[in-house]
Amino acid sequence: MTNSIKAIAFDFGNTLCAWDERQYWQVTRNTMNAICSHAPGHDFDSAYEVFNRLRGEHSARNLPRMVENDLVEILAQTAEELRGKPLSKSDLQEVVHTHVRSFVEVCGAPHKLRGFLDRLSAKYRLGLLSNYPISDCIRLSLKRMGIDGYFSPTIVSGDLGVIKPARRIFGELLAEMNLPPEEVLFVGDDWTADIVGACASGIPCVHILDSSAEREPRSLEGVFGVYLRKALESPELSCWAEAKPVAVMKSVLELEPWLEDRNA
Repeated sequence: MTNSIKAIAFDFGNTLCAWDERQYWQVTRNTMNAICSHAPGHDFDSAYEVFNRLRGEHSARNLPRMVENDLVEILAQTAEELRGKPLSKSDLQEVVHTHVRSFVEVCGAPHKLRGFLDRLSAKYRLGLLSNYPISDCIRLSLKRMGIDGYFSPTIVSGDLGVIKPARRIFGELLAEMNLPPEEVLFVGDDWTADIVGACASGIPCVHILDSSAEREPRSLEGVFGVYLRKALESPELSCWAEAKPVAVMKSVLELEPWLEDRNA
């Protein structure tokens, strides 16, 4: 299999860059506080309660159909419910900017990642395919980490309005790389979005599964998982039970020796 691989595409969060409870809550807290600055009498807890409810309503409608949430709209609706009136365009832009800036600030390139990508890019074409409703969060994080130049294409669900595991977004990856699925290796951490999605599109994949990851009291488990699991009922994902990665690794950095061993 690996002898035919000409390109490697990566997920972002928990694949190239750690994304844990601490990072999530820091970004969310900063975003809610930005909304509260325009909604006197409200604090993080009251703002997050509204935001979480609205996000759940959007997710229940969108994610089972593999449609990306409009996070800007959710933030606008949160502010309007708290204030009793909509935010001005400039104030909404300020809230969104706070979210993006906070996201970028908490993302950092793991030690040895640049060298790893440098060596890999000498042998393979590299791409990136990530789920996130605001694409600037991913693109600007890659730039700040100094690794944006390695990836062509960089595809983010917020730009297409479609999320992994939809075949359409994997099809966009293959079309932009101008390669058949068997010549692209996809590397990701989420079983439904990455492994099922890649397998449904005929793309061999590697599962990054760090079993040592610690969970905080406010766990992210269940935030989107319940909705994504409903996506498995889609006919295009009927193969989900047979989905299987070609390898399972604890770190993306294990990919390089694995490829060398398989190509030996």
